[in-house]
Amino acid sequence: MSSLQIAWKQRLDAIRSDRMLMNSALMFSTTLMMAGGGAVFWLVAARLQTPENVGLAGSLVAAAESIALLAQLGLNITLLRTMPTSQRRAADVATAVVVVVTAAGILALAYSLLLPVTSPRLHEVIGSPTALAVYCVLVAAAAVNVLTDSVFLSIDRVWSNLWLNGVLLGVAKCGLTFLLVGAGVLGLYGSVGGATLLCAVASVLVIFRHVPGRRSLSPSRQLWAARRFAGAGYATYVLNVVPQLVMPLLVINALGAARGAIFFLSTQIVTMQCAAVLAVGNSMYAESQRTQHRYLHVVRRGGMTMAVVAVTGVALVVVTAPFLLALFGPHYAEQGSLTLRVLSLCALAFAFNHWSAMRLRIADHLHAMVGVQLISTVLIVVLAGLAAPYGTVGIALAWGAGQLVGGIVGYVVSRTVALPLAEKLVREERPGLVDEVL
Repeated sequence: MSSLQIAWKQRLDAIRSDRMLMNSALMFSTTLMMAGGGAVFWLVAARLQTPENVGLAGSLVAAAESIALLAQLGLNITLLRTMPTSQRRAADVATAVVVVVTAAGILALAYSLLLPVTSPRLHEVIGSPTALAVYCVLVAAAAVNVLTDSVFLSIDRVWSNLWLNGVLLGVAKCGLTFLLVGAGVLGLYGSVGGATLLCAVASVLVIFRHVPGRRSLSPSRQLWAARRFAGAGYATYVLNVVPQLVMPLLVINALGAARGAIFFLSTQIVTMQCAAVLAVGNSMYAESQRTQHRYLHVVRRGGMTMAVVAVTGVALVVVTAPFLLALFGPHYAEQGSLTLRVLSLCALAFAFNHWSAMRLRIADHLHAMVGVQLISTVLIVVLAGLAAPYGTVGIALAWGAGQLVGGIVGYVVSRTVALPLAEKLVREERPGLVDEVL
């Protein structure tokens, strides 16, 4: 074996042994597979249904995803923190699942009951008691599926998540689309929700196979002690998903359901972009909790990886935007390409904001976490409300502006008032080291 081959082998071995990099790669692969499955699903949906039906179903999907995040109550990020040291890991998972299902059902019911006021068109779709019950159940399943993503990462079983969310979810969605094609808007949403329900059940079963302990509702001391952190994480999540709830409604109410379909499909593509960034960020945080003595190195590598992922995603989407939307029909490409490109470019600001947020989370500065996200969310909502009558591009720019301001403020705070104790000690003993690393 030549010296060059030996060097490459050593480099590959180093990459394979790097858990943060490998988990990020697996999660990014899962994201790509989910993007592929989602693209095929919405391609089929756009060919089988009218733009109005796609727009309304897309709004229900966006709302379900947002409610699923709200229903986490901070437990998803808390499990990343506590699972490595928990003495009752199965009980922690069981408790978290029950809490998340309950919260999601209540939030979905509240959202549905407000629809006659906030969006009468959506109320027509899920206004009957049966449709309402189905919607609440499927939203609860979506919440469990979000939670299990974090559990797979915390127990280092990201491969299982790839097979479930990357393969099973996409296949099930596309298959159900043809079975439920005659059910209109509710059938489109039911295809997404039914596939998510299947994936959530399978994920919980797989997790319990790999997590030892009694599956009771008696959580560990570590999980109970982290309730303040969970509360701050939940507040941050609530503020983070508010724009996802508000922006689709702004588009439909101001511009109509057809424009809502264009905006929704554009956001779905960019959401996959952002999901890759989120995967790196979550992996960075999980690794920082497993190796707290090396968190400076983890933050640096996480930031570099996040930047590469974000720039690559933007380059691909900006170049291929018309072709991606043309898959759904010429109508989408003609009217949505600019919106998709602007949203994609704004994903760079999202990546910066998320990296800054992860720095604050690692620093365990709870007030800074919530405060910075509050600034970002308020700015997005206000600017989007002002821009809505002028088109979807303005709403996209509002989202990007809020993300950029949040990133700048978060980074400044993380370099000043929110420095973790270990970094403060390094600054006192070797002040040049931290500046070099960060």
